[in-house]
Amino acid sequence: SGFFAPICPSPAGAAPLLQLREEQQQLELGRRREQLREAQQRLREVALEAQQAQLKRLRQTSER
Repeated sequence: SGFFAPICPSPAGAAPLLQLREEQQQLELGRRREQLREAQQRLREVALEAQQAQLKRLRQTSER
């Protein structure tokens, strides 16, 4: 039986790649968090507008 070389790169070569991959994942997480924050802010604004519109309608109905 012949000797098969490992498919994965040598540990010395893998370390910078792993570090780069981790940095990419951190950046991606940061972007996702920012997108979530923006979506939550929009949701709050929409909910507030809906609540104000509902209150306005209630006032108009009670004035009649």
